[in-house]
Amino acid sequence: MEQFYHLAHAFINQDLATLSDPKMVFMVYIVLLTFLVLENGFIPTAFLPGDTLLILTGVLIYQGVLPLAVVPLLILATFVGTWLGYMQGRFLGHTQMYHRLMSHLDEKHKEKVHYLLNKYGIITLITARYIAFVRTAYPYIVGANEIPQGRFLVVNLISSIMWICPLVGLGYYLSHTKLAAQYESQFLSIILCLPLVLLVGGLIALVWRWLSRRKVHISRD
Repeated sequence: MEQFYHLAHAFINQDLATLSDPKMVFMVYIVLLTFLVLENGFIPTAFLPGDTLLILTGVLIYQGVLPLAVVPLLILATFVGTWLGYMQGRFLGHTQMYHRLMSHLDEKHKEKVHYLLNKYGIITLITARYIAFVRTAYPYIVGANEIPQGRFLVVNLISSIMWICPLVGLGYYLSHTKLAAQYESQFLSIILCLPLVLLVGGLIALVWRWLSRRKVHISRD
């Protein structure tokens, strides 16, 4: 836990020298890969800030904190996480546990997945990648509908590449801009702290949602 504290402290204080330490780089790897697997593969953790983490990764690559070799690992983590979601849908799709998991999502997100899937087919996973929560629900529903795994894996790989590369590239590109150079401290402050802010906000929203649902159940009893 102490290592995670030092990591969070380095991010908040824009301490790139500390972040460049091999031990810290390893911790960044663990956080990035774990978050991507969890966000893409498990509905209860769909609130994790995947998009902003990828943009942050691009900035860290530009700053020399992370190597470009991290990108294939990010693609692999996304691919594995999404496949885990598909397998859960495949094996739990007709069980009470599946419906319990899906109840964590708003109806609008589930409706969006069904709309995309019914109208355009599995290829829309590429589009769904860019919609928070929808990208997590998508593989569950695809698996529950028993769409062939071979076809899903191909689209999963393509969509993982098309989600990771543009967002990491965006972070790298933004670091090149004159505005980022002119206001480097403010730019880094926003980019480094935004994922932490979104993570805390997501946790608060999750707890609030859980308490609200618990209150409803208690009132019914």
